[in-house]
Amino acid sequence: MSPKVIEGIEPTDFGKISAALDTAGNTLDYRRYGDTFFEVLVTGGIIAPGGIIEDDEEFGKLPFSLFVLADASEQGAQDWAKLITRLTRRYKYLERIFADASKHILENVHRYSDADNKKLSQGLGVLVSIGFLPMDPFRVLQKDHLVKDGLALRFITDVMREYLKTHTAQQLHVALIRGKIASLVDFFPANKRDDDCFARHFEAEDMTALIEMHIASQANVNRNEFIAQIESILRTAKANDEDEDEDDILAINKEMAKAAKLAMRTNKWPEEETVQLVWEGLLSAVDWAMKPEQIENQAIGHVKRYTPVLEVLTTAPKSEIKLLQYVQNYCYKDAKLMKYFGKIIQVLYQEDVLSDSAILFWAKKGVKPQGKAVFLKQTERFIKFLEEQEDDSDSEDEE
Repeated sequence: MSPKVIEGIEPTDFGKISAALDTAGNTLDYRRYGDTFFEVLVTGGIIAPGGIIEDDEEFGKLPFSLFVLADASEQGAQDWAKLITRLTRRYKYLERIFADASKHILENVHRYSDADNKKLSQGLGVLVSIGFLPMDPFRVLQKDHLVKDGLALRFITDVMREYLKTHTAQQLHVALIRGKIASLVDFFPANKRDDDCFARHFEAEDMTALIEMHIASQANVNRNEFIAQIESILRTAKANDEDEDEDDILAINKEMAKAAKLAMRTNKWPEEETVQLVWEGLLSAVDWAMKPEQIENQAIGHVKRYTPVLEVLTTAPKSEIKLLQYVQNYCYKDAKLMKYFGKIIQVLYQEDVLSDSAILFWAKKGVKPQGKAVFLKQTERFIKFLEEQEDDSDSEDEE
């Protein structure tokens, strides 16, 4: 960047600086030299091979670069971020170039001083918080030489602290996922990638919301892995034996039940949650027919075949109710199954997965709003039958 572009402008006159940079875009080739341009705007100089920052021989560091402004005042990083965003309002392509340049700048954080890294994390954190910079560039911090001494962890922690000044932990989680950062654990040194080290670090940083976010995220990962395990058991069995007999089906049910019991103990899941996950895995393994008229037999047959594993996991009334409600929501979301909900419930009743008391409770008090009218209509005759059975049983007891 030629010093003549901002010659005579006070380094704190951000309006004039923005206007000068905007106008300079007509003569300077920002598309071609965008990476170098942003290196100067961040560090005050050019990043030479080896990560050394080379300042202008005559003018020194660019006076309105992040490393200078953030050192001058607490407001410095905010002022710098405004310069960046103002510039890109006209030259929108610079947003992508800035994100790419950020990766190169971040790759060299081990070359900068602790003070400069603090300024860099603060400035980039502001840009992330206003939605200008995605989280993607920070993945470069997961390289071994940046992770091993805790540098990457310190840096990403400071970025997130800046972000959390104006956002919630849930919003941060979404930003990380969009940036394809699956887990913050990857920023920890290899020998500290466990839940205990994770909790101790963010407790010390007074960022306990991230601990709760991590626990919830890990729990979700565990649930998805278990669903995939159930699906894998079914698909593997199908691939190995196209013609399943009763013994084969029994063996598959036993294998799924064993996996479910182990997952319950490992993850401390209650039975009612586990049975819902098993249902998800069971239905995920179905390769649905293209013809609508074939889906009914396919759905009913599949559910009936694997009711033994569901029966093992519905030993309590609460588990039955939760499974019934889950099946209701599942059929509501999957249009091809919606009209077969009533028949699926009858199969679960006939195979001793659901009791008459659980179904009656669902119909009177437990039915969910999703598809309520449709599903009550489908089960109307069946519910009436169960009520008559209950009345007959009560009469016999009285006699």
